[in-house]
Order: sequence, then C-alpha cells, then structure tokens
Amino acid sequence: MQAARLRAELITRHGEDGAFPAPSTLARLDLDLPGCKGKYLRAFAEAALDGLLDGAALRAVDPEDAVQRVQQVKGLGPFAAELIVVRGANAPDALPHHERRLDAEIAERYGPGRTLADVSQAWRPYRTWAAVHLRALREQRTGEISGR
Repeated sequence: MQAARLRAELITRHGEDGAFPAPSTLARLDLDLPGCKGKYLRAFAEAALDGLLDGAALRAVDPEDAVQRVQQVKGLGPFAAELIVVRGANAPDALPHHERRLDAEIAERYGPGRTLADVSQAWRPYRTWAAVHLRALREQRTGEISGR
C-alpha cells in the first residue's frame, strides 16, 4: 500500500495527464523516498534516458539477454527486469520465470509437476501473451493481486 501511495503522489506532483513522470523529469528531481527507492528510481530514469530500456532495442535481442541487460540497472532484480522486457518492451515471445502465480496456474491447469518450460513450447511465438492471459485468469478467479 505504501508503494501505491508513493506512486500516486509522484503522479500528482510531477506527472502529466495522470501518467507517471517521464524519465527526464525523474532524473532531475530530488526524491525524498524511503530507503534506496529514490536512488533506484533515479537510476531507472537515467537508464531510460541512456537508451538501456528502449523497447525496440530490447525486442531486438533474445529475451533472456534483454532481461540480463535490464538487470544492470541498480535496484532492478530478476522479477522487475522480466516485467520490463515482457510488458514494458512488449516482447511477444518472452517467458517470465519469476512469477509464482503463473507457476501455480500452470500446475492447476496442466497438472502437478508440470512447468512453464513443459507447456510453453506450444504457445510460440506468443508465449508472453499466453503467460499474461493465464496470470490474469488466476487473478480474476482467486483475487490475488499483482506481485511476486
């Protein structure tokens, strides 16, 4: 809840038309956020301005390589890096490997012991969208909120 409140405050104070502040705005702000959040948000903004988070560039390489590139940004771990590549860069055939809800949904729909790797080959070349669809179905059915 604290993250949602902080996000809303950033949008209200520094965003445009209800959107999260642009990287150029974030990079110049003196962000007084808890812990390392301000430092990480600035690093994220600077990476975006430097082109490290460019969607076309991330889609042009293997999704696993794209995730590794994104993880070079201070404060971005495997889960966040996958979200950036899968959703932010709109990579159509990338698989998220750090989404517990997706793993749980696959076990429920395909049987215990089945894994993402087992079932996802049939989804090519749109594995991203099949994975997002399964996660959304689970969230709708169980009420689980987004997160790891």
